[in-house]
Amino acid sequence: MATAKPHKVLAAGDVAKLLGVSYQYIDKLAQEGKLPFQQTSSGRIFLEEDVMAFKRKRDQKAKRDPRIKLRRRAKQG
Repeated sequence: MATAKPHKVLAAGDVAKLLGVSYQYIDKLAQEGKLPFQQTSSGRIFLEEDVMAFKRKRDQKAKRDPRIKLRRRAKQG
């Protein structure tokens, strides 16, 4: 019988670092329901698998959006 892998939880600050955004933006995403979280007595916690799913979805959207490609080129040049 296989045992379930424990879920890794992240604090909002860790999520912000992982995604390369501000803590305030993570708070906004959570409030808007775009990033699932659990409320605890000490703040919000996020499941790593939810954060990674959000990141994959965001990265896929960025690949299809030509405006994002132009911004990346402008930063590099």
